Amino acid sequence: MLLKGLKSLDNKFIDTDSVEGKDPFDHPVAGQSLTGAMGQWPWEKPADISDVNDAFDFVVKKIEEDPETGQRLDKQMLAGMPIESIVNTISWSGFAEGKWSPDIAELLKMPMSAYFLLRAQEKNIPFVMFNNTERDQGLSDHQVMANMRESNPDAYKYMKQKMLGNSKTSREEEGSFLTMDKEGVI
Repeated sequence: MLLKGLKSLDNKFIDTDSVEGKDPFDHPVAGQSLTGAMGQWPWEKPADISDVNDAFDFVVKKIEEDPETGQRLDKQMLAGMPIESIVNTISWSGFAEGKWSPDIAELLKMPMSAYFLLRAQEKNIPFVMFNNTERDQGLSDHQVMANMRESNPDAYKYMKQKMLGNSKTSREEEGSFLTMDKEGVI
């Protein structure tokens, strides 16, 4: 059985998943990635495909020739996964595997999006084009007033008076020096 934890100086076990068990210095040193052997990762080598058209043809051929892959992608679109997400995954994966450069990955996104859009239309698959289709509407006036009532009651009273059409503010009602008649001023 594996024991989970480390022994501290006083021979007590510390759970490695706890805050106390984390070593704050257990990180790579700055520039450490530059000290390894070059070509260790696929993206450190020259890309297999250096033309966007060739990369597009490669991806389409892979999808069209393997029915299982095509069906899987169709199911993802049917399930509501945005085409943008599918395309981002394909373009990044090709880069990570060393198939193409990051530039080709970015340039590949537009034709791949068009391909999946047409594929979905041909197969009558309802699709979602972009991530985050719902726009952030921000806070409604009602939400702002409710928050103001709790966090800033004075401002809430002022705004409520203004909204109801009361022209006098609380300072005017208190007899502020700003509302004094000019007659009493020397």
